[in-house]
Amino acid sequence: MVAHHWAEALLRAHPDGIALMDDAYMLQFANQNYLEMWGFSEKSAYGMTGSERFEYQLGLLAKPESDAFALRLLNYGVDAQTPRYFELKDGRWLERITYRHKAIGGHDGIVSHWRDVTGQHMEVIASQHERDLMHSMMDSVPDQIFFKDLESRFIRINSSLAKRYGLDDPAQAVGKSDADFFSADHAAQTRTEELEIMQTGTPVFNQLHHEVWNDGKAAWNVSMKMPLRDANGQIIGTYGIAHDITEHKKAEALIWRQANFDALTGLPNRRMLRDRWEQAVNNHKRNHQGLALLILDLDHFKEVNDSLGHAVGDELLVQVSKRIEDCLRVTDTLARMGGDEFAIILTDLTPETDVGDIAHKVIGCLGAAYELAGHTVFVTASIGVTLFPQDGESFDELLKLADQAMYEAKRNGRNGFYFFTSALQERARNRLQMAEDLHVALREQQFYLVYQPIVDLRTGDIRKAEALIRWRHQARGVVSPGEFIPLAESIGLIEDIGEWVFQTAAQKVRDWRAQIDPGFQISVNKSPLQFQSKRRQASDWADYLRSVDLTPDAIVVEITEGLLLDASEWVKQQLLSTRQSGMHLSLDDFGTGYSSLSYLHRYDIDVLKIDQSFMRDLHPGSKNHTLCKAIIRMAHELGMQVIAEGIENTLQRDLLIEADCDFGQGYLFAKPLLPAEFLNLAHKKIDLS
Repeated sequence: MVAHHWAEALLRAHPDGIALMDDAYMLQFANQNYLEMWGFSEKSAYGMTGSERFEYQLGLLAKPESDAFALRLLNYGVDAQTPRYFELKDGRWLERITYRHKAIGGHDGIVSHWRDVTGQHMEVIASQHERDLMHSMMDSVPDQIFFKDLESRFIRINSSLAKRYGLDDPAQAVGKSDADFFSADHAAQTRTEELEIMQTGTPVFNQLHHEVWNDGKAAWNVSMKMPLRDANGQIIGTYGIAHDITEHKKAEALIWRQANFDALTGLPNRRMLRDRWEQAVNNHKRNHQGLALLILDLDHFKEVNDSLGHAVGDELLVQVSKRIEDCLRVTDTLARMGGDEFAIILTDLTPETDVGDIAHKVIGCLGAAYELAGHTVFVTASIGVTLFPQDGESFDELLKLADQAMYEAKRNGRNGFYFFTSALQERARNRLQMAEDLHVALREQQFYLVYQPIVDLRTGDIRKAEALIRWRHQARGVVSPGEFIPLAESIGLIEDIGEWVFQTAAQKVRDWRAQIDPGFQISVNKSPLQFQSKRRQASDWADYLRSVDLTPDAIVVEITEGLLLDASEWVKQQLLSTRQSGMHLSLDDFGTGYSSLSYLHRYDIDVLKIDQSFMRDLHPGSKNHTLCKAIIRMAHELGMQVIAEGIENTLQRDLLIEADCDFGQGYLFAKPLLPAEFLNLAHKKIDLS
């Protein structure tokens, strides 16, 4: 009995809540802490059945619907002393342990051991919340986060890194190392870096990594790695964050490629060519071997573009670039400068290596036919060659000189190459100076017109004239139009000059219609570039003539055969518009080109001008005599008049009159005259006897 009283006293003094139940779950004993914990009085506690006590306790729980089963189990069953936790409505947390005991009298019973663990549980919850928050933050970060032990094995990784490794769950990486994911070389390098961090305790920031995976794929990232320490400050591993910059690297590489390579052909562009040139010059300074810079331009590429379309033109450029590359050595560089222009750097040239041979080889490679979209196309190329350092030392200077040499190759018949010479440089300087002078000439009205009579071969009357431009240069005197007109066309001045010629001739024809004949006409040459331009419409000339009280037929527009052959839709419209506006069309230099009868008919040509080359060797029975008669007969059949140019003697005149030619023009009648001289001559009849 003494032991029994001693045990009861001990239970009453226990700081936790203790309750003893018999096999019928009736309360046999409860200490004061148990009663106070649940708000029982001794009378109420001992007066309840097991079910009543359960219902009472259930009503005090914060979540009775979720904890009902557990509470019943804890009140009425034994679960191997496993702690369970319950939240009460008043905010307390109670821990519950149950176990069997030998009740008084030797019968089994149940012990319910309750402890208020509110403070501890709050700490656990806070700690768990902190861990959950940290893990949530780690998994929501797009960068890769990892923790490793002293052997560089993963302790934990976040979801982003797991995804990068192809894992469904970050936990799958625990215990593994970089060797399980990357190539052996990359894993070894990473291990060396992490050993250094753990040995020195020094973090590493902004480290660029090129990762190579086991399957050969590569990626880039920037990382920072730091030593991982325990609560005592001891290093127990490493941890870090890596930011994937693979897409950035790809974009960077794409931008660099777009900035340095041609999108169509994949060749280096002008910018990369300059870089390659600098490398070549540096190599030249070391090995003293020859170096050359070539410019290549395709001949008549525009015709391919215009006739077959830009898509076919682009494919032609691709095929051309491949052919040129096949002709070059691996040490050489081919670049596309833009359009149909290419540049070539020839390096390591020895006396045995002839630049001319290489240029000739390239020309030959390009000459074979190209099969493009069902069309067989032929193009040739013109090449300009400069040598370093003989011709110049700067890239820009040599590029300019090679360009001059290339244009010289074009002037010499195309489909060939030309080396730069000092004579070309002098010509280029003169050309540049003349271009500047042309602008001054237009602004200061240094141009003037002369007029060559066109004689009626039936009557000897002068009722027509051709207006011809002259330039009175302040230093050089009179400059031939054959010298400055092509230059004016190339620098974009021909439109303004052509407009001045037209308006000046229009003013003069108005005077001469009053002074010579009401039907007087002046022929004005119109450049193909003027027809191609969209700044002015062909009908503008007719409108101008009407504005100065002239009918449109006062001016005859002279065109060349080349314009008809190469006419775009716009040019065709302008030609038809010219004729429909009432102005006449004259086809100059007929017989020297390739015009067909269909062109003559389509554009309703008024006048054919037989080229002066037919006047040479013109005598009875000659081929030229036969051709002239055929041209005149054909023109008359088509309703056209004929003017023969370049008549210099009476035999030529008489043969043309006999062939029924309408008009004649040439030094036999008069050279081109100033207006006053022309007016005096026009009042007279030309003697045709």
